[in-house]
Amino acid sequence: MNEDQTRELPDKRSFEERVFARFDTIDARFNRVDARFDTVDTRLEKLEAHSYDTKPIWERALKEIHETRMELGEVKAGLAGVKTDVAGLKSDVTGLKTDVTGLKTDVSGLTNDVSGLKNDLSGLKNDVFEMKNEFSDAKREVRRQVTKRLDQIQVYQLEYREDIRDAYERIEKLEKKVGLEPDHS
Repeated sequence: MNEDQTRELPDKRSFEERVFARFDTIDARFNRVDARFDTVDTRLEKLEAHSYDTKPIWERALKEIHETRMELGEVKAGLAGVKTDVAGLKSDVTGLKTDVTGLKTDVSGLTNDVSGLKNDLSGLKNDVFEMKNEFSDAKREVRRQVTKRLDQIQVYQLEYREDIRDAYERIEKLEKKVGLEPDHS
């Protein structure tokens, strides 16, 4: 009976190839997250470009947008740290590849080493799953904060417009009382 258990694995790729493939998937996900943050930045810039003469409102809105950007910057910095950790893990995996090459000569110890590597891979899967969950939570929170800030901007803008309308109506009434012809410019 053959004791080489590595031949029984359903995936014919080497351990290193499978680990690198997982890291490539993680990198792709982080790239998509970066693209989403760029989209949020673009949307915020478009909103700033359509600003009205509402200086006090916009000053508050800009302050909140700045705070949101700072929070996004912190999230991006956190993601950069995760990317650095992933790069470190890739380096660690390269070191593991060298170790595995050396272990091929010791057939009797191979079974125990494969079991240990399976446990490590399971731990890595759990870590990636946890990171994915944490990132999803952070993404939801960022979306919620941005939506909240945008809603506040709209409320301020509507209130300001109503105040302007009221002011114009009062001015017209005063002009009529004084006998001046209303200015409709």
